[in-house]
Order: sequence, then C-alpha cells, then structure tokens
Amino acid sequence: MQEDYQQRIINFFNSRTAYDSEGRGHPENAARLLDYADVRLGQTILDLCTGTGLVAIPTAKSVGQQGSVIGVDFSSGMLSQAEAKMKAEGIENLELIEADVESINFDREQFDLIFCSSALVYVCDIPALLTKCYCWLKPGGCLAFTSSCKGSHLSEVRVKVCRELFNIELPHIIRPLWTQEKCTKLLQDAGFHNIEIEKHLFRTEKINPNYASVQIENEFYPRGNPLLNLSPAQKELLQAEYTKAVDRLIARQGESQEAINLYVKAWK
Repeated sequence: MQEDYQQRIINFFNSRTAYDSEGRGHPENAARLLDYADVRLGQTILDLCTGTGLVAIPTAKSVGQQGSVIGVDFSSGMLSQAEAKMKAEGIENLELIEADVESINFDREQFDLIFCSSALVYVCDIPALLTKCYCWLKPGGCLAFTSSCKGSHLSEVRVKVCRELFNIELPHIIRPLWTQEKCTKLLQDAGFHNIEIEKHLFRTEKINPNYASVQIENEFYPRGNPLLNLSPAQKELLQAEYTKAVDRLIARQGESQEAINLYVKAWK
C-alpha cells in the first residue's frame, strides 16, 4: 500500500511541469523559510523533498563554493526542473539525488542544516524521518521546515464531519503537523530542543473546488485512508454533509479562505 501511495505522489508531482509558477505561493514560501533559517557561508546543507530547487538553489549560492548542498526528491519531473535552473545559473555546489527521503541514508553528523519545505506531511513515517534528521545533523545543527496550519485547505471541516457522522478520526495529510503543539511533541521525541515556531499567512484565496469535495479515492493519505471502508451509501452521505458544512462556512466568512503556514526550527 505504501508503494502505491508513493507512486501516486511521484505521478502527481511529475505532472506539475510549471510548479514554480503555480501562483506565487511556492517561491514565496521557500523564500520565507530561507529567511527564517540561518544559512551561512561554508555550511553543508541537506534539502529534503527538494522539488524544483526553490530552497536548494538559493542555499547553494549562500553557502558559496566553500559549502555544499544536497537535494533529495523521488520525482524525476521536479528534479529535471531543478537541474535546468542549476545549469542556467551555473550552480556547481549542489548535488541532486533521485531517491525516497524515507529510505535514503547519510553519515552521522554530516549536515549543519536540514530543510524540508512544505513536504514533510507527505512522508509516511514522520517520527522516523525526524529521528534520522537528528542523527544526520552535526551538534548544534538545525532542522527547518514548513507545514500547513490547522484549518488550511478546509482540513478542520473534513475532520469534523467525519467525526460527527461516523466517529472516524480522519488522518488528514496535514494533521500530524498542523499545530505548534504537535510539531513540538514530534521534535522533542526525536531529541530536538530550542524549538521555534512562527505562523505566517501563506495566501488568501477563493475556496478551491478540489477542497470542496471529499475526494475519497483521490486524496493523499500517507498513513491509510479509513474512508475507503465506507459503503456507497455512507460515502454519498459524507459528501452531502461535507458540502453542507462548506456551504455554511462560506455563508459565515465568504468564499475566501486563509492558508496559514507554520515555520519551524529546531536544534540538535
């Protein structure tokens, strides 16, 4: 099941051939994460789920030829976009690796700083990856990542409807990291300390039709999808009640919604 999920993720990102220009959100989010972290000349840096290199490429410039950056992603389509940008900008101290971030291994205490921009939620076993990151960091090293906050993408509405209808605690993809408390607990369990978390408005947008339907079969559930076990009648009821909940939300606040991100730093 995990292999099927991962292949769906790969196919999804391979299809996004203009990722950087899908609105201004992705580049702005990466730039804010870079500003939030402390990149220094000569550092050795790892960028997990590097995508098109929105973090890795400017980081490679910041560390200079005295430093180095490794970017890892299992989407060849994303990496091909990153490679084209690298060549255009003459970046030589960035290595791109096509691999699953959950399976790849590095040396202990290899990196000064590890990034993961907007993608940690796609990982099936977040605690295990955080433990690896702790191991890969040098003493005093920093992990910096972003994640969507509770309520973004109508996530809270979906969870509430599933709980009220079927007593199902929906494992929404952003749920493991959607509050400061959840992020802090996961990081502390992995050994991190001096944890800093800030909230920032990612964007305000019209409610996306993709989020206004339940999409039981097409949603990404890294840790399993209990909705697949519902009967056809239950699925129909779920969609109807979810639509009503979204309509009530729109009646209260209008058709716009805020997508808020958490910006997280933690030290070894």
